[in-house]
Amino acid sequence: RDQVFRNENMKEFLVKLLLFFATFTLIDVVLGNTLLFCAEHAKGGDTARQNFIINETTDNILVFGSSRALRHYNAQMISDSLSTECHNCGYSGMGIIFNYGQILLVKKRYNPNVIIYDITPDCDLLPGDKQMYLRWLKPYYCSEVKEIFENVDKMQKYKMMSRLYRCNSLFMHFIPDYLFPVKSMGVRGFRPLDGEMDTMKIVKKEVKRNKEEITFDSLKISYFNKLASAPPKKTTIVFVVSPTWYGMDTMKIVPIRKICLQRNIPLVDFSNNPKYVNNNVYFKDGEHLNARGADEFTKDLIHLLKKQKVIQW
Repeated sequence: RDQVFRNENMKEFLVKLLLFFATFTLIDVVLGNTLLFCAEHAKGGDTARQNFIINETTDNILVFGSSRALRHYNAQMISDSLSTECHNCGYSGMGIIFNYGQILLVKKRYNPNVIIYDITPDCDLLPGDKQMYLRWLKPYYCSEVKEIFENVDKMQKYKMMSRLYRCNSLFMHFIPDYLFPVKSMGVRGFRPLDGEMDTMKIVKKEVKRNKEEITFDSLKISYFNKLASAPPKKTTIVFVVSPTWYGMDTMKIVPIRKICLQRNIPLVDFSNNPKYVNNNVYFKDGEHLNARGADEFTKDLIHLLKKQKVIQW
């Protein structure tokens, strides 16, 4: 009798366990696919902007990088000056791990003629939380970017089996961008900053930065090496360090200098350009140019690229 009782309890437990996993799977599939549908059909905001970059843009020149790429490169000015189409693909807080994934996804459709990559050491070269760079790649997870996920976290291949996991950090973007879209893609992806800077905050930050010890993230550098050694076919890579108000310790970009020397890739460094360093009229804050500064920098960059025949049409 006891054995029968135990068997009945075991059967009941297994049934409950199966119901739990079935319910969990159903919720995961239904909610996950609903959120991914919202993402895929977003009509505005960052979600629509990412969809356009990955699925639609066919411009000859693409600009990649963090917020400094997003805020510093006037893509319309580049298009007009070089008589070709340019799109700004920069995204705030995102470094080479995310951007290399973006480039691979774009490459599925076509090869741009020129990739301009803006270097931001904090995002692109220095150690930090690498998981955050996957969040905007999750909805586009496929064989092209699978290796990136696994290099960041070996468990990602299992986590990505969940549809909800692909959306868990972005659902607050997906739903509003689908239901209540704000048209904020910018002009050719470029989003300038208006206003003036508070120099008191910048002075404090400068003192703190000078005390930092410089170490580099080997995984991030490996993706720069991949981009430099095997760029998309017939694509010219140009690395650029755009201006900062307080200048930059050039030791922070040593790995990029080495890669450029080894691969014969142009590196344009405006980080300590006297025209911009400590010039308040061009900056919104210590890291970012304002709209006026972005236009001036874009003009200077175009002139330099033409003069050095880095870009030829």
